[in-house]
Amino acid sequence: MVLDHSFGEGRLRRKDIIWPGNAAAAVAWISGLESRWVEALDALTEAELQSSQLTRWPFLDRPFADVAAWVNLELTKNAAEIGYARFLYAARP
Repeated sequence: MVLDHSFGEGRLRRKDIIWPGNAAAAVAWISGLESRWVEALDALTEAELQSSQLTRWPFLDRPFADVAAWVNLELTKNAAEIGYARFLYAARP
């Protein structure tokens, strides 16, 4: 969502995001998103990170650095949730 709203057309909605179908496809999809995210951030100047010009979703009128920090926090949280689910799956009777 952030990639589309900050660096794309800004039309992507949650309901438009479709599960890739299996774990291998999900890994490839997430890896592609990571590459695009890193590339987009690497291209920004310090002034652009401090500007709110690219801040369109999920925040408004905040430095884009806040959005970048939020994305990284969300990804960390999601990775922890996946790890916990894997432990629960492995521990099932």
